[in-house]
Amino acid sequence: MKKIIYAILLVFLLPMGVFGTEIRFKENAVAGSPMLKIGDIAEILPSRAAEEFSGIELFGAPGHGEQRCYNSGTLRAYIREAIPGDVDFSGADVVCVRHDAEMMGQNEIMTMVNLWLNDALGPLQAENVRFVPRNAPDNISLPAGNVSYDVLFPSSDIISSRQVSVIIRVDGRVRHNLVIPGEIQAFLPVVVASEKLERGMVIGRAHVRTEMKNINGLREPCTDINEVVGKKLKRPININSVLSKSDLDFPIVVERRQIVTMIANKGTLQISTQGQAMASGREGDMIMIKNIRSNREVPGRIIGPGLAKVDF
Repeated sequence: MKKIIYAILLVFLLPMGVFGTEIRFKENAVAGSPMLKIGDIAEILPSRAAEEFSGIELFGAPGHGEQRCYNSGTLRAYIREAIPGDVDFSGADVVCVRHDAEMMGQNEIMTMVNLWLNDALGPLQAENVRFVPRNAPDNISLPAGNVSYDVLFPSSDIISSRQVSVIIRVDGRVRHNLVIPGEIQAFLPVVVASEKLERGMVIGRAHVRTEMKNINGLREPCTDINEVVGKKLKRPININSVLSKSDLDFPIVVERRQIVTMIANKGTLQISTQGQAMASGREGDMIMIKNIRSNREVPGRIIGPGLAKVDF
């Protein structure tokens, strides 16, 4: 009984080649990649052996559009080095291989990525938008057919992505899934400090300028001088440093209990009267203002120092 069990185990544990893998050479074969594989040039039996050995690469395939013929003896020598155990050979004495695949170069791959990227980041109106790969992708080969592709960035904040995936299909079937590490570059004019700026100071036009910079890695950079001038700094800024929106604070332009001018528009008619601010506020803030004449409190939006817009 033990001998029978050992025999059964031996059947499942021994390499596939021991059970007579058969390689039947084709007379004419087609290479589908830059490397010639066993499955390109021969039928492999049984099916389990085909699954295991068909993808084994032997040597470089003919170039795109070329055809070469190989003696079966040469092919047998390569295959014996790749497959362990006994292999039975049959079929054609000479195998002629042609390469019908189309080559897609790294420049073409990166053009696909950058076209997609420029479209996705179009609303930024940035210049020189591109993905810079850490290592250039390898050239790939594709069988003849209708080529389509998807470009995928892992982060919802595309500009901060550190890699891109390119899925390439031929006639709807996935042929390559490339993962390319790198970073995005996108240049915009941003606001930088013309001198060292101290915390708490109100920014004047002479304090800042615009400069073209890669915005990758910058957090909410200010891109318009007009949104910076007149604002108060929450922290010190070194000379030539980029100002971000989080660095800015609107200065208080209306103090609590201050008398302000309340402005209301009715069609082409503008009405103004005096009121007392019930709270301090910055430009754009909504505060309650007490009309001095009627003693009634109404909401108003601060539009400048001592000015608020209200609805009567």
